[in-house]
Formats: sequence, C-alpha cells, structure tokens
Amino acid sequence: MMLSLLVFAGCEERNPPLFDDISGVYFKNVSATMMHVDSLDLTFVYEASDMMEVPVRVQLLGRPSDKDRRVKIVEYSDNALPGMDYILPDHAVLPAGESAFDYVVTLMRTPALKKEKKSIELVIQENNDFSLPVTEIVQLGDTVSTISFRIFFSDMFTKAPVAWENNLMGAFSQQKFELICRVLGIDPADFSDPAIITLAKQLYISVEMTDYVDEEVAKMEAGLDYDEDVFDKATGLPLNFGR
Repeated sequence: MMLSLLVFAGCEERNPPLFDDISGVYFKNVSATMMHVDSLDLTFVYEASDMMEVPVRVQLLGRPSDKDRRVKIVEYSDNALPGMDYILPDHAVLPAGESAFDYVVTLMRTPALKKEKKSIELVIQENNDFSLPVTEIVQLGDTVSTISFRIFFSDMFTKAPVAWENNLMGAFSQQKFELICRVLGIDPADFSDPAIITLAKQLYISVEMTDYVDEEVAKMEAGLDYDEDVFDKATGLPLNFGR
C-alpha cells in the first residue's frame, strides 16, 4: 500500500509546482534549420502579388485559458508607414484553449522598395493577461530576442535567380527580369526553380525578348509609341538578352 501511495504521489508532482502561476508569451519563430530567429529579410521580386502575408508566431508559456486573451504588440519603424507599407491586425489575441497563434503582418509592394529596404520591429509588452518570463535565448553563442521581431522587406535582388544563365540571357539585371515576366507572362517565382526555367526555356526567352526589343526599337525610330522599358535605365541602350 505504501508503494502505491508513493507512485500516486510521484504522478501528482510531475508538473513544476509554479507552472500554474506562469502566464507569459514570447515570439517563437524558427528557420529551415530549426534555429530560433528574431528577424526575416524578405523581397517581393519573386511575388506576383503586390501584397505579402507574413505570419509571426506568438507562443504561450503557461496553461491555456477558457477565454480569449489579448497580447500587447507594438510596432516601430524608421522608414515604413502603416496603411501604406504594411497592415497589422486590429488586435493580437490568443484564442481560448490555444497555446499559440500567428500574428499576420501584411506587407505592401510600393515603388520605393525598388531602391530602399524598409523594416518593421514588433515588440511584445506586458499587459494584464501576460507577463514576459522569457526575453531572449542563447543558441550557438548567439543571443536571440524572444520579445522583439524585425521584418526587413524590399523589391530588390541581392543576386541573380538560380535559373538564370548569363551566356543564354545576358548579364542579369532586375529591369530585364521584370520585363521578361511582364512581356512573356512568366511567374517571377518560376525563376527560383531550374526545373521550370530550364536551359531550353532560357534559350526561348532569349530569342523572344531579343525580337521584342528589336520591334520596340524600330517603333521608337519610326516615331511610334514604344515600350520604354526595353532601354536600359542606366545607359539608355537597348537591353541585351544574350544574342
């Protein structure tokens, strides 16, 4: 009988005695390698839409409640404007019975993003429902915030897409990339997959775009309306697509 009582008591004490008193939240976002991250660097260049939804995970530390509870999230930015560059949810709410939720930030594509990278910082603050028992973690010697999350976004390339061969389509430029997608109706995201934009497809693009540039140059020389995007914005020369 004593052994049974000990086993029963051991089961009752399995959870830490103070766990019931904890009611906290923190950002819990992980990379493809399952490492915690406190920022994202995003670009619109592969997006067909002018809006991009970015889910930011908010995690509960404690027990779920039988009622909805609000999380206080404030945003800061030096160069992005709400309603113009991004849209935030009206409220951040942890639903009843849940232990996590996604706070979805909607980014807006604007002409300024082709020249400037913008950023938003989200910060969780204490309120009547939640404390901040965890503010940072250390992994591989790096300190990562769990109450602050930054989103950087632009409409610029940092390097050429995976599916772009200079010897087939000429030296890469964002202007050429956008002209290809517009004229030939190609989804920008396709250029991140060599199985879609194959070498044969790139050769086809080169031929079609060279013909298109030649046609538009001829229109310009004849005094007709023409596509100004076929001329390099930096040099004024017709774009070269490798032929």
